[in-house]
Amino acid sequence: MKRLNKSIFISKSNKDLELLPKFCSQNEILLHAESLIRFEGLYFENPEKFDVVFFASIRAAHFFLEHQPLHSSILVACIGQTTAHKLQELGLDVSFIGLKSGIPDAVAKQFKEWLGKRTVLFPQSSISKRSISKVLPKNQVIERIVYKTVPACREIGSFGIYVFTSPSNVQSFLSCNNSIDGKIIAWGETTKTTLESHGFSVSKTLSVSDEVNLITALTALIKLA
Repeated sequence: MKRLNKSIFISKSNKDLELLPKFCSQNEILLHAESLIRFEGLYFENPEKFDVVFFASIRAAHFFLEHQPLHSSILVACIGQTTAHKLQELGLDVSFIGLKSGIPDAVAKQFKEWLGKRTVLFPQSSISKRSISKVLPKNQVIERIVYKTVPACREIGSFGIYVFTSPSNVQSFLSCNNSIDGKIIAWGETTKTTLESHGFSVSKTLSVSDEVNLITALTALIKLA
């Protein structure tokens, strides 16, 4: 097998990865891990009253919580298990966890049923797709932009597999790179849609966006098993 076929680019910083570097080392796979976006906190006014806060990412939680502690009566909800684990490391109890973080529509339906008549606050990015909040009754939704996403593109060389972890990373990548010349894994349906809108075919889309499922997909694509 050519070395190129056993090489991976992922649009996520190495410090945000736990399992993938070890997997690549054990299987002699070249790994280039680098986020192509950066983040800046923004001022926001916290609403006086809400019942639930929904975090679509641990990043949204960090930018929100550094300015606004949560009252003990507020329930915490999040997009999936990976975010839930990181929230729990911050000492938060998580009352709702999306089952399929890579399929926002499925999480939105699940969350709507769980939420009932309660009000929910969404701390979010300046370029949020609003995948969850847009399906809820408007009178139950409060949204606050707590950070902005800024492109930080780089020229990326040729790899056997490209893993894109967000639509904004796709957009940033394409602003500095003309093409994607390997197989593509999308970190969820929203990222897949963005890639396909630019004419790229996606080999695998993660329905649960975490490193365990990513490694399963990589094992099949590189034919390690």
